[in-house]
Amino acid sequence: MTKKLIPLLSAVLLFSLTIFPNEAGGSVLNGIIKRLTHSGNNTVHYPCLSDLGHKVIYILEIEDGEKLTKSVQILDVETGEKNELFRDGTKSAPPPFSDSFLNVGTKPPIISGDGRIAVFSLSLGEPSNIPDHYLAVAHTDGTLFKLFPFPIEALEEKDLKSYEFMSTEWERLSYYAVNSDGSRIACIVKGFHGPSRYGNPSGIILIDMATEKQHTLLAPDFIDEKWMWTDFPKRPLTGGGWGFGLSGNGQKIIFGAQSSTDKTDYDLYSMDWTGDNLTKITDFNDRWFSLADISQNGRQILFYYTGQKKQAIGSYLLQENSQDIKFLKTFSGSRIEFFDMSENGKYVAYLQGYSGKIFDIQTGTDYTAFNENTDGYAEGISPMDFPRFPSFWCPKILNRTGDRMLLVGFPPGRTTPEIYMLYLNK
Repeated sequence: MTKKLIPLLSAVLLFSLTIFPNEAGGSVLNGIIKRLTHSGNNTVHYPCLSDLGHKVIYILEIEDGEKLTKSVQILDVETGEKNELFRDGTKSAPPPFSDSFLNVGTKPPIISGDGRIAVFSLSLGEPSNIPDHYLAVAHTDGTLFKLFPFPIEALEEKDLKSYEFMSTEWERLSYYAVNSDGSRIACIVKGFHGPSRYGNPSGIILIDMATEKQHTLLAPDFIDEKWMWTDFPKRPLTGGGWGFGLSGNGQKIIFGAQSSTDKTDYDLYSMDWTGDNLTKITDFNDRWFSLADISQNGRQILFYYTGQKKQAIGSYLLQENSQDIKFLKTFSGSRIEFFDMSENGKYVAYLQGYSGKIFDIQTGTDYTAFNENTDGYAEGISPMDFPRFPSFWCPKILNRTGDRMLLVGFPPGRTTPEIYMLYLNK
């Protein structure tokens, strides 16, 4: 980035609502959009905002002729300063894959709420060619870089050679989440380096960064050449995430898993970091929980259901100590296809047509956060939008208090988008 951003408003935006009438019946928040990245001929992917709203992590795809190189970048929103945390091919993998170099993975990078810790996946390059095999954890100032493989506890002391296993490690990461201070990381993993006749198990593994120790929360045993689940829930969903999250305080995990012998019977569950208080959140008996989010204190759980079995397609909210799951609707009665929930559990970001919306969970009121009339709106080749992410991956584009929001847009003359910040004077 060649320019320094001019500090806007103040480090902490005030919460007094500035609203204007909206012909649709709601209200329009007074906001301003500022451009954060100037990537030139390169392309930005998968931006993630810290809860405090002052750091952004993203992947930069660097074009050099026909060669594309990926880099993990940290951007300081207030100063515009950038820091590269990792670049394709700059580190070799640890044993038993020492002949392979590490590349930026296919999953979006994430950042802790306080902006200090970055978490991202790394793939094994040639000749191994295994996507998202390692988890990288780095300080955003570049002072620390740690690499985590994921040993399968059930394969300890097994004769790997007789089973034709290449290693004891889970094959790849499917999803990962970090708490507010970066001290706890929860991961969904799947597969292993062995013949396909043994199937493809999945599991949930927790990392305590204070000790760098791993704990398997949910995974099968390997008994008599078979992966065996001893109880339900089992087979946590790994299709890019399928509703997975860790509360900001690091106390509660949410995940989707199989609930009974019926192979299509899946529901959402919550569990404490310690493995206690396993709770079945839903009774939908269906696997289509596309997104899920959980508040900082773990008291609000929001999920998006796209199946057909029991309830309507849309966003649902579960409050702590409540047995009722609330179906969220706008003031006009239409469903909310949520994109992100603020960490304080008060606001939901969603799109309605070409407008970005904010839904106030407590009051049931929705506001227009941005549209083509918002100051700084990029009049490019397509409307401004929320950043795009892989299916079933819940992005973090709202700050904790819901007054900063990441957008993407096409600057004049550009065919690829850049990252913008929407500041809301709430």
